Amino acid sequence: MAQFGIPYLLVDARNHHLFQPLLYQVATGFLEAPAVAHPLRSLLKGGRFLLAQVEAVDLKKRHLLLTGGVKCPYQYLVVATGSKPHHLGVPGVTAHTYPLKTLEDALRIRYALLSCLEEAAHKRVPFRVLVVGGGPTGVELAGALAEFLRHVLPRDYPEVPGARVTLLEAGERLLPSFNLGLSRYALRALEHLGVEVRLEAKVAHVSAGWVRLQGGDFVAGDLILWAVGVKGKAPLGLPVDPKGRVPTDPFLRLPGHPEVYVVGDLNGLPWPQLAPVALQQGRHAALNLVRAMQGKEPLPFHYRDRGQLAVIGRHRAVAQMGRLGFYGLPAWLLWALVHLAGLVGFRNRLLVLLDWAYTYFFREPGVRILLQGLAPGGPLHENSLILPVPPRNGPEEPS
Repeated sequence: MAQFGIPYLLVDARNHHLFQPLLYQVATGFLEAPAVAHPLRSLLKGGRFLLAQVEAVDLKKRHLLLTGGVKCPYQYLVVATGSKPHHLGVPGVTAHTYPLKTLEDALRIRYALLSCLEEAAHKRVPFRVLVVGGGPTGVELAGALAEFLRHVLPRDYPEVPGARVTLLEAGERLLPSFNLGLSRYALRALEHLGVEVRLEAKVAHVSAGWVRLQGGDFVAGDLILWAVGVKGKAPLGLPVDPKGRVPTDPFLRLPGHPEVYVVGDLNGLPWPQLAPVALQQGRHAALNLVRAMQGKEPLPFHYRDRGQLAVIGRHRAVAQMGRLGFYGLPAWLLWALVHLAGLVGFRNRLLVLLDWAYTYFFREPGVRILLQGLAPGGPLHENSLILPVPPRNGPEEPS
């Protein structure tokens, strides 16, 4: 927008941009939180930033309703509020599992991981982790946790007699969006790390310390991580489908309101809820908005699929680009380069590169925890002490 000399206002409830693909490394201690967060204000060129929560959109009067009753008028509106974890109607998910969607989620998992390890050490019992969901997030989490525990337990928790990471996937194979050969490689790679993978294991109920599968089996877990799916997070006033997504025309506009564009995970077009889709839609919405202000006709959105990546521990990954698929160290190197390039800001790239080099080549992952920083934009300090685990999302869902 700035390159066309058009003023704009960015409204967000957080003052930082978050690079979500590396959140699992913050949760498992491979990276520190500042490495994946970048101040939003420093990214704006020709625009302004407002730290506020959008409660609703008034389409008729063309204004946003912010927390506290403040009204913010608009001429054109681009909605990119993203998505939130989806419990899929499974009782107990909100109360007894940890999702991984925000920086706060990653830090909560990190606190919980160390607290559970301390409890296992005190009781001298094995430590059990459950990861629900065999997509890229679940696979990456399970692999990182297995590596973390493999190196940390003998050195820092000799009182813990062992650990088990179990990955539950409701479908017939891991990484269903990848080809079959890459799914099989991911399965073998996880098993090589010591992860127990259970396929066709659909969760029916979650409680403290265990999950019940459809069919009646129970699986115990001291820490349960939810990596199943997401649901659109739309402000009130926008029409949504059962998945929480906002239907739009091919030009990314809200039907009946051509001044409103919806992009990213919230957009209801039949594209996957992935970062590359959101980035391309954001650029296309800006293009169409400028064309509208110039009196030109909009252009339909077409997604250019440039492939997908998933990492399974150090030096192992899978990559699929169209019909081409490869795995192992070459895929891992490509994954590392793509993620370094995707980070915002030279400082963040340097922090991640140095932390990776230090962790991957000079030492094994250790026990590190952030005492502060749960508030967005707050100060971050590293310390080895443990605070009580921050609360989860909310109360137990009704059975």
